[in-house]
Amino acid sequence: MLVRLRTYLAVAAVFTSAMVEAVSAEVTLEFIGTVLATDVSADGSVIVGNTFGEYETFRWTTAGGVVPLGRATVPELGVGAGTPNVSSDGTRVSGTILGADDTYATQGIWTLGQGWQECLPMPSDAGIIDQSLASAWGLSGDGNTLTGLYWRAGQPGGSAHPSRWTEATGVVDLGTQGSGTCMTCGSGRANDVNEDGSVIVGWIENPNFGNWWPTVWVDGVRTVLKETEGFSEANGVSPDGLTILGDSWFPPITAGSLAEAAVWRWDGNQWVEQRLGKLPGTAPPFGLATASGITADGSVIVGYNRFGAGNETGFIWTQATGMVDIVAYLTANGITLPPGFDVGTVSAISDDGSTIVGVGSYTTPPFEARSFKITRCVLTGDMNKDSVVDGLDIEEFIRAKLGEPAMAGENQLCADYGGTLEEDSAAFSADLLGG
Repeated sequence: MLVRLRTYLAVAAVFTSAMVEAVSAEVTLEFIGTVLATDVSADGSVIVGNTFGEYETFRWTTAGGVVPLGRATVPELGVGAGTPNVSSDGTRVSGTILGADDTYATQGIWTLGQGWQECLPMPSDAGIIDQSLASAWGLSGDGNTLTGLYWRAGQPGGSAHPSRWTEATGVVDLGTQGSGTCMTCGSGRANDVNEDGSVIVGWIENPNFGNWWPTVWVDGVRTVLKETEGFSEANGVSPDGLTILGDSWFPPITAGSLAEAAVWRWDGNQWVEQRLGKLPGTAPPFGLATASGITADGSVIVGYNRFGAGNETGFIWTQATGMVDIVAYLTANGITLPPGFDVGTVSAISDDGSTIVGVGSYTTPPFEARSFKITRCVLTGDMNKDSVVDGLDIEEFIRAKLGEPAMAGENQLCADYGGTLEEDSAAFSADLLGG
């Protein structure tokens, strides 16, 4: 600590004599390619999703850019499904991939340095429907549990069932409320899972009418969060499993009602629903708002808002601000989107809140989809994003002020206190010393 502090003070003296002006930038925007980003690692260093067109699972890093991972289903089968997800440390990716003989789509886990592994064995009632055996929709933070659905060709009680896979158990049927010979009810899907795989969220069908109900499985025990009037689902869950994200319907239910973003928080005895709402101008019959991503501490939530047919955006929510259009958020932070680019959704936010990923598209030919990465500084001076300002941040602070490239896991925005270089150095020193 003392050696690092002496090094810092020596470099700070050089900064002070140079009197270089520091440029304020609390938020930055970066486009990462013609891809559809769906998830981000805990520290924001790894982004995953599907390529545009081929729908092939990709993995992005600053050093490597967009790297397609292979075994895409669309070029071979003409079908694609699911959403790729990434483990907290960025080393494992889940996705829907070609099966062993290239004739069907199924669930897969990709591991850094090893490649793809097909998720097997499947339940005894599994069967291929329209060239698909299963699809992947969620991955636990530890990378050991994959969730989604598997198909049940010719089986009663729903054509698709929500599922969980681990190396030890293979693919396990999580069950629905369908029964008997009902072929149009009883389906479901597991959309996401928390850090250790103990809490899984998704939807099951209302066995009477077929609309979707948001649902949670805790250690395999199923609870319908709300028997909603229309289609609703649980899309995401916090790492600790105590907050569930999705959408719900709120009374009074009328012809003008629509699904609005919602969360359910565990209070020790039950799941308590909180209405997050929708953006102004969102209207039936096509309007919708849904929450999809949350920070580890639960303070920031992101999601998707559809105003009407063909008019969409993403949002960012905090308790203090409520729901804010992501475009307005960027504008307020001095960022203007390129002409003709429309934001479609905000897909995910990193556990530490430093990175938000989303997807948009251009309104002019060739109408390409583009994914973007928003970087935020959560705590000024916290260069390594461990939620404290201490000696471990000194080298990173110096590197940022010298204009050197960031190392993996660093957030150089947090070196900017908004003043001159001398003022920033003094402010950082004060934070180090607890002042």
